[in-house]
Amino acid sequence: MSALAIVPVMPETVSALAQRLAELLDQSQLEGAQGQLPDATREQAAGLVEVLRRRIVRRPDRDHRSLFDLDDRLIELMSLVEEAADAGGEISKELAQEIDTYLEAYRLKVDHVAGYWRWQQSIADISSKEAERLTARKKAAENRVTRLKGFLFAFMMARGIKKLEGETSDIGMQRNSTASLIVDDPLQIAERFFEQNVRFTKTELQEIVDQLGESEVRRRLELTLKDGWELNGEAVRAALVNHEAVAGARLVTGSHVRIR
Repeated sequence: MSALAIVPVMPETVSALAQRLAELLDQSQLEGAQGQLPDATREQAAGLVEVLRRRIVRRPDRDHRSLFDLDDRLIELMSLVEEAADAGGEISKELAQEIDTYLEAYRLKVDHVAGYWRWQQSIADISSKEAERLTARKKAAENRVTRLKGFLFAFMMARGIKKLEGETSDIGMQRNSTASLIVDDPLQIAERFFEQNVRFTKTELQEIVDQLGESEVRRRLELTLKDGWELNGEAVRAALVNHEAVAGARLVTGSHVRIR
């Protein structure tokens, strides 16, 4: 029994396919009636045209990296950005360019970029809730310590005990390094000891200073006028929203990215 030999079939070139199509059309023109192609010829021509279309149309360049590799690389790149931010430095041009190149390669894989976004956002949300929980737990524990110290203080003061001794620990009364202020009757305290924080605009304070005579108070207020002022952004925004002219400031509507 003789073995069968497998002969590889080489695909036809574009020129050969085009020549076959031309010959088929010439033959059908001779055999056809009133310019109509026979059904069999029409099917063969349609098949050849489809093969030629697939061979001629240029396919877009593909990113041969797998989605898994791209996901890993995105995590690596964002970790490098985080390290640079933690170190207080700027992102290098090379890293910024690599991120830009990565995102360009990821044009057709937006779902995975959005997935990474949602993943990190979920971590941030979970961490925020956990931080709130731990903050509440910390406050509750501190309150329990404060209450326990209060009970111990009252217990020891009532019995004149300065020290409680255990097998491994001792609890003792200790004099504070700084005396605490206790106000028995604020109405009896002189007015010069009372203060209040009052907010004025720089213009209002200047008007007040201008009406004062030479005194220590005027000198102090004049010093206050020189520095230490902070811009009230909300007041500036409100003025601009109400179409008031504010030199040196403007409202700009920016853009941001979000997942839809």
